[in-house]
Amino acid sequence: MDTVLQARWPEIMEHFDKSIRSSRFYTFATTTPEGEPHMAPYASLILNDDCTGYYSDVFPDKTSRNLKANPNICISAVRMGFGLWFKALLKGSFPCWPCIRLYGTVGPSRKAEPGEIDRWRRHMKPYRWTKGYKLLWADIRTVRDIRFQRFEPIQLGQMPIASNGRP
Repeated sequence: MDTVLQARWPEIMEHFDKSIRSSRFYTFATTTPEGEPHMAPYASLILNDDCTGYYSDVFPDKTSRNLKANPNICISAVRMGFGLWFKALLKGSFPCWPCIRLYGTVGPSRKAEPGEIDRWRRHMKPYRWTKGYKLLWADIRTVRDIRFQRFEPIQLGQMPIASNGRP
């Protein structure tokens, strides 16, 4: 595992937390068996303190089929807040990372442990009252582990990260 990933992991976790609050999903990128890229939105990623994470694979879809052939994944988290982007456009720089990519390897589907289900429920608490929550996520039973190897802050053209920013 990349030592820079380990050193920056708390900042990465904070970015992912702020990102999910602003955009409501992360983008998972996989590769089809034919070598074509495939991207899908996921809200179920939970990051652990040890550069790993897990997500619910409640929908065995194209992402799951792709991971069977190639377990590598890239997950993108974009902070979507209007204020962040507007201020960055005015100043010509970002005060923090606007986007991060995490690269990792996904394990096979397995039964979720009670603590993982509890963390997931806390994560999705704002949506529990919705019909969509009941249809999509109320019955989480299986998860897939992800072991992350490296990360990449996204630099957007000529707009740098402010020198007083953490990155």
